Amino acid sequence: MIYLIISTIIWAFSFSIIGNYLSPIIDPWSLSLLRVIISFLIFLPFVDINISKKRMIYISGIGAIQIGFMYSFYLNAFSFISVEKILLFTIFTPIYVTMISDFFQKKIQKFFLFLSLFSVIGSLLIRITDVQLLDLKGFALIQGANFSFALGQVLYKRYIKNISSQDYNLNEFAYFYFGAIIIASIGSVIMIDSITYPKSLTQWLLILWLGVIASGLGYYFWNRGSLLVSNGTLAVMNNLVIPLGLFIEIVFFSKSIIVGNYTIGVLIILSSIYFSLRR
Repeated sequence: MIYLIISTIIWAFSFSIIGNYLSPIIDPWSLSLLRVIISFLIFLPFVDINISKKRMIYISGIGAIQIGFMYSFYLNAFSFISVEKILLFTIFTPIYVTMISDFFQKKIQKFFLFLSLFSVIGSLLIRITDVQLLDLKGFALIQGANFSFALGQVLYKRYIKNISSQDYNLNEFAYFYFGAIIIASIGSVIMIDSITYPKSLTQWLLILWLGVIASGLGYYFWNRGSLLVSNGTLAVMNNLVIPLGLFIEIVFFSKSIIVGNYTIGVLIILSSIYFSLRR
């Protein structure tokens, strides 16, 4: 559980860093590629080149889905909607995690599905904004990101649980980011005319933080933590980043909220996590 909490706190800062400092200047494909290359280099010294090619391909494929495709949708969404709306539109991830898990298990876990819906309601209460017609593209992009991230989480959890050795050490995580690099590279080549790069030391330092801490440690801790909790807890934990991310926006960027809604929404999310752990 502690791994999931650490990742959530780290990612809560990422929304504001990208939305307020980087997305107006650096194109999403460059940002995506730079982040995953840095993460790949961080884990490269630990890589085990002797693991089977099947495992290499499998873990690379999971990384391509969980990070590569997710970033493709998520980072492009900043061009269309604000940080607050991105946080709002991520509320459906728990439902995706639960439904994908149920699909693979070939059974519906009604209790966890209810908790996921409960968590969505809590997240919706925290930040209800006017969704205009122009938001539809941003909404669609974030749902693509939500689904990719959810599918990647479930596949990684099943992958580790199904192999004979419960080995989730650093030795194969470089392949995880290699898969993401492939997707980000393809997008960068397709959008080569719009590619931009950091122009100041501050921008490079922020990207370095995103690559090492948010993308590097964040996804390693999250995937490791996913193995230690039930699918239901993993699902509802996805929405804890919403109140934390909005809290960062409120404190550092003077955003406003309805205090009553925020409080009730946070209590609902925490309650869903508590009951999932009890179950």
